Amino acid sequence: MCSPHPYRKRYCDLLLASIAILACAPLMLCIYGLIRCCGFNQPVFTQKRVGQNGKIFTIFKFRTLHDIPIQSQDFSAAHWSKSILSLLRCSGFDELPQLFNILRGDMSLVGPRPHTISDHILFASMLPEYEDRLAAKPGLTGWAQIRGWRGPVTCQHHLVERVAHDLAYISKQHFLFDLAILIGTVLLPLTTSTKRPRVLQTKDVS
Repeated sequence: MCSPHPYRKRYCDLLLASIAILACAPLMLCIYGLIRCCGFNQPVFTQKRVGQNGKIFTIFKFRTLHDIPIQSQDFSAAHWSKSILSLLRCSGFDELPQLFNILRGDMSLVGPRPHTISDHILFASMLPEYEDRLAAKPGLTGWAQIRGWRGPVTCQHHLVERVAHDLAYISKQHFLFDLAILIGTVLLPLTTSTKRPRVLQTKDVS
């Protein structure tokens, strides 16, 4: 079951994403510079994700994780870098480049979050109803995210709750519901706990 008003939603996505890009341009430039100062030559990275109806697309994100541990003799500089990158992840500011994914039509402002190809295969093997969430275009934010099920999937219960929230969103898509989710996303950094359980491993799959 897809959006009952796909063209209306697409127009809203284009309008609001364009406004957000213009409004957030100074912030994104500052983040780009901060990440460069943290030792990344390419502050923006790309990754393949699974989108609507299983279509593979390239997502944009600010780079906040090092491939290898930071090797630095300056402890204060390393600590500063780690704090900045952690703040970007917790605040969700690392997702801002996905506004360009919305303009390209890969994503919507609101919808189920897109997963990597490997995670998609794993999660589909765990839950028969998992692929039903592909009926909607993936979102920059979603109902599951503002209800506490954002970030890496930490256990099977986390996955079940995320999928349940995604399917609930798909079943009752509405402009006012999307607006409430967007407002909740803006307020999310003020209400999110920094404590997170461990990340789900393949061995957790029963």
